[in-house]
Amino acid sequence: MRFRVLGPVHAQDGERPLPLGAPKQRSLLAVLLLSRGAVVPRTRLVDALWGADPPATAVSSLQVYVHGLRRALGPTRIETEGAGYRIRLEDAELDLDRFDRHVAGGRRALESGDPEEAAEELRRALALWAGPALGDLPPDSPLAVEAEHLEEQRLAAEELRGDAELACGRHDRLVGDLERMIAEHPYRERLREQQILALYRSGRQQEALDAYRATRRLLGDELGLEPGPALQELERAILKHDPSLAAPAQPIRIGSRLPAPPTPLVGRRLEVAAVLALFRDEGARLVTLTGPGGTGKTRLALAVAEELGAELRDGALFADLAPLTDTELVAPAIAEVVGAQEDERPVVEAVAEHIGPRRLLLVLDNFERLLPASPVVAELLAAAPRLLVLATSRAPLRLSAEHEYPVPPLSAPGAQLPFEKLVGNDAVRLFAARARAIDPSFRLTDENAAAVAHICRRLDGLPLAIELAAGRTRLLPAQAVADRLGRALDVLVGGPRDLPPRHQALRTTLDWSHESLTEFERALFGRLAVFSGGCTLEAADAVCGENGNPLLEPLSTLVEANLVLRRNAGAGAPRFAMLETIREYALERLAESGVEHAARERHCRYYAGLAEERYETLVSGASGEDAYTLFEAEHDNFRAALDWAADAGEVELGVRLARALRQFWIVRGFLGEGRRVFERAIADTAGAEPALHASALMHGAQFPYRQGDVVRAKEWWEDALRLMRDLGDASGVARCAGELGGVAFSEGDLDLSTHWYQEARMRFDDLGDRLRSAICSANLGEIAAMRGELEDAIRYGEEALSAQREVGDADGVAVSLHGLARARLRAGDRARAGVHFAEGLETARRLGYREVIANCVEGAAELVLADAEPERAARLLAAARRLLDEIGVRLQGLEGEDYQRTTEALRERLGPERVDEIVRETAAAPFDEDVVEDALDVLRQAMGKHGQSPGDCP
Repeated sequence: MRFRVLGPVHAQDGERPLPLGAPKQRSLLAVLLLSRGAVVPRTRLVDALWGADPPATAVSSLQVYVHGLRRALGPTRIETEGAGYRIRLEDAELDLDRFDRHVAGGRRALESGDPEEAAEELRRALALWAGPALGDLPPDSPLAVEAEHLEEQRLAAEELRGDAELACGRHDRLVGDLERMIAEHPYRERLREQQILALYRSGRQQEALDAYRATRRLLGDELGLEPGPALQELERAILKHDPSLAAPAQPIRIGSRLPAPPTPLVGRRLEVAAVLALFRDEGARLVTLTGPGGTGKTRLALAVAEELGAELRDGALFADLAPLTDTELVAPAIAEVVGAQEDERPVVEAVAEHIGPRRLLLVLDNFERLLPASPVVAELLAAAPRLLVLATSRAPLRLSAEHEYPVPPLSAPGAQLPFEKLVGNDAVRLFAARARAIDPSFRLTDENAAAVAHICRRLDGLPLAIELAAGRTRLLPAQAVADRLGRALDVLVGGPRDLPPRHQALRTTLDWSHESLTEFERALFGRLAVFSGGCTLEAADAVCGENGNPLLEPLSTLVEANLVLRRNAGAGAPRFAMLETIREYALERLAESGVEHAARERHCRYYAGLAEERYETLVSGASGEDAYTLFEAEHDNFRAALDWAADAGEVELGVRLARALRQFWIVRGFLGEGRRVFERAIADTAGAEPALHASALMHGAQFPYRQGDVVRAKEWWEDALRLMRDLGDASGVARCAGELGGVAFSEGDLDLSTHWYQEARMRFDDLGDRLRSAICSANLGEIAAMRGELEDAIRYGEEALSAQREVGDADGVAVSLHGLARARLRAGDRARAGVHFAEGLETARRLGYREVIANCVEGAAELVLADAEPERAARLLAAARRLLDEIGVRLQGLEGEDYQRTTEALRERLGPERVDEIVRETAAAPFDEDVVEDALDVLRQAMGKHGQSPGDCP
């Protein structure tokens, strides 16, 4: 894990930024980080967060923020010790520690007479800064003094770097940096000294003297001071042309010799910065850029080399290894590039002697077909201690010193981005730039932007593929290119003739990698294409394993060749996936092999079994979080399996899979998708076994019901009930009875609804099904609340909640907490209503239960409206409504009544025009964690105002 205070407060686990919450919570993390693992008393934390006048609830709020950080960082990261807290930090996790280490190394190197090493260490130190220290905290934060102290450390490091650069003779490059820093800090005399000396050494004596006089005027006019002795002595030395001011002699450079790219680099700012940071910050000497063909590894390497080579005394050199096929020629090719003379000695020895102590970056491009020669690189690094190597390869070199940097495709634009954001997307910008090079009149417009965005998404942001697609605009408009990408490999041809053949067509690029695989690796590559959205190693074994052959080694080869990508390594079991264009190529190979049908059947049966297994953990009362996480991760595979089952006539298999996915679709809001699948299943089973048809009807009716189509839902459940009775299926009869209770409730017949729910609960009790019996109790509670029988409503709700907690029904707990909160709110118990809403919202958030999340946010809107914050209430209510509309849920019962009452109150308080304006503004913003955090903040405040400690909020 990495933490940052040298810039906006930030925490990152691998490549994943962690959500740190509101400003106060981020401030808490900043204080703990600045303590560097020492215990910080609560009193000091309260002072740091609230200053001299903390609120009465400061300590309990502090506990809430600690809980929030533990949720974000992991439960063991922040430890309680006595009356304080400490954060557990590993070595080099905090950027401030690394900064101090590099600054100390730079100071030591400068004192020992090695200014090159000093300059590099200090550049690494300063590269850690990502903006003003603690830059995202409010300007009036009590931590402002700490931020000023950190900024002073940065300035001191900048001054030390200036000394090192001057000692290296790089005065001409330093002038611009010094002018910028002096503009920000005009009274720092050391910066002025360095500027005057750098100007003088650059042959600009008069400008150096003018800079001195400007300094003297500034200090005299504004501070009433004379320049210090060092500045005065420097002026005298300049006037005398003192030889001691001369720049140090510079050794002869080997480089730089880098090829000029034929086209400008588009995007990749973050990637360039990340690779530079590996050299500067991590002290890497060998970095390998890996990725599938067409990701732009060479172009990225040239951009890095251009910037890093300018900092190194001996620059950068470039060796293109693509023409080589003999590994014995790698060392001679390097010797030729660096200018080393070959003799009777081993070539590596001659190259190392020629490089000697020089500080040099060597770019080795296209290493993938010469991997057995990688020990040559290790020998060079060992023999030339100041040499840096940047390699590009479709697979890593597998050397001890290697830092691998997988080059990602460009980020593809989202499907609903407005035009203003689309034109700023790097993938879209690349397409436009290359299309404009072919047709100068090409422009992104409202008419073609969506088509260009679709092309970039379909091509996974792969730069080569995007460039080839842009080349097709010579003949076709963007929409026509997009329409033809169903067979992308046939479209993406015709690259510039001055590029290597493998870069003139995407299929040729993939052939380049496919040809190097063994027969078994090629077979595995094809079979893996049946997975949609990737797979786990367990799934790959189950679907692709053959004759007991282990998959780990061949799969590793495919990953190293970047034909398969390893993802989410930091979040449980890793997943393996393909870019869509590579998957299309793999599917072609699978179709040619003649085993596609068998592979897809194994895929479907595996995922049907997996879905049923995880569904059982939900209905048996086990925690649902892991199950829903798995369903989400495998959703595309489940969809592919359902499609194959329908196309192949495997009706029973399709119904089994749909039934197992039903609860996931409901919780995560995929109501339209679930309905479409079950409509097909109901039609397909009409002439099949009655039990199969009854199952499809009973489970499928949930979807039209939640969408408000009560007529269709009632029809399906009544048909299912008749079949279940004929079959003697007691559980099916009980479930249909309960569902018809919901139908009667929606139709306004509370007596009939009560009858159905009571019958269903009795049947479930007889069957020992406590989970579904509790659901009936919760629904009886809502009926009681609708009738105004609030004591009965609360009794039913607590009874249901207690049973659901005992059996571990997390979905049911979330729903019941929300229902109980509404009953208590109607009874005037706002404090406990807030507690239930808050716990329900937290539970639903963990599960991703979108309907309950929206309902609890709506509850927060009702509470904050009562506290005279109508604007905030309107935003929360609009956000809740937007989410419900997005998933297609129609409000009924208490939720519908309360929503209507709150809306009318808001229109009366704010006016209809203002409410409509807030709804429009909210519709343009995403429903995200900020909405949930705002709702939780409202609920905590409501709890605190009405006698409940905010610390009780989960």
